[in-house]
Amino acid sequence: MTLLTELKPSLPSTWYYDPDHYALELRAVWYRDWVCIGRLEDVPEKGDYRVVELGDQRLIVTRNGDGKVNVFHNTCRHRGSALCTSDAGRFRNGRIICPYHTWTYSLDGDLVATPSRAETDDFHAEEFSLYAVHSDAWGGYLFINLSTAPEHSLLEFLGDEVQRVNNWPLADMVSVHQERADLACNWKVFWENYNECYHCPRMHPELCRLVPVYKKGLISRSDDPDWSPESADDDGEPHVAAGNATWTLDGQTILPPIPGPTDAERNIGMTFASFTASMFVVAHTDYVRSVRLLPTGPESVTLIVDWLLLPGVYESHKDEMEKTLQLGRLVVEQDGRACELNQEGLRSSRHQTGVLVAQEYWLWEFHEWLRDRLREEQAA
Repeated sequence: MTLLTELKPSLPSTWYYDPDHYALELRAVWYRDWVCIGRLEDVPEKGDYRVVELGDQRLIVTRNGDGKVNVFHNTCRHRGSALCTSDAGRFRNGRIICPYHTWTYSLDGDLVATPSRAETDDFHAEEFSLYAVHSDAWGGYLFINLSTAPEHSLLEFLGDEVQRVNNWPLADMVSVHQERADLACNWKVFWENYNECYHCPRMHPELCRLVPVYKKGLISRSDDPDWSPESADDDGEPHVAAGNATWTLDGQTILPPIPGPTDAERNIGMTFASFTASMFVVAHTDYVRSVRLLPTGPESVTLIVDWLLLPGVYESHKDEMEKTLQLGRLVVEQDGRACELNQEGLRSSRHQTGVLVAQEYWLWEFHEWLRDRLREEQAA
């Protein structure tokens, strides 16, 4: 992408708070695309389960006896009762039992028992399996697709972005720390904030000291008129300042380097992979951080931030963990405040639409992508 050569209009302000438009976006994006809902390790053992909310849908994530992770709607096939009443737990004896009439399902969703039901010739248990949700995994992350027939496979949906972090052993890593942030803003506000650094000089002074190009309000070194390639393979990606190795407040770490990244990737110190609109990954030489988005209302979104390390590293470096967490945590807090301010101002009766300036080209691309998705949904 290159800088915009002319001002562009932003999205209509009502799109950030109108309930009907929010419902349309749920159908056009969140119920149609592949959405990251966690890590495979979230359900480590047979029968473990977690309940995940996406929009107004509640889903059960569990693991069967063969180690396969399955996802189902949290809905009994009898009369629609919720099956799980806790956010996490374990299904006793490997059975999912409805708390209302005791219809009982296997961990693969098959109906295996209907206690006290009067028999009739027209009842066939195989016709009443749980409502399964399409699911697949990449890099240890679990994705789901709520459509009845996904348009693309998960890897097709993720696209070339996976190549950016292919050298990190993501599937072998584990989440050693997780934090949740509930923000009073529309999901688009946070995604827009992520896709520009125009706000960085004011909002992220600590990050700007670490990443020089951010001081200029730019997201890429190639956006700088003074930039010129240092080598034939210098693509203008942002990188940490000389003498720094990773994203910590002082740019230093004593965590062991993650095997896999090239010398060039280590020198850059930060590699982003973005999967519109539910997740982005930031890979460093010593740890990986991911941020997942789950919309919870027209003016609310939940962020789940995970810090990943290879097995055993956390246990041998517990004293270093707070240092590893500090900058990422601070950046999310700063972005959260900015996004909530943005959301508050969008309620002005005078503000119909805003304007995008030159370095907000990723926002324009995102807006165009969203407009296309909405048109497709409305035409369906």
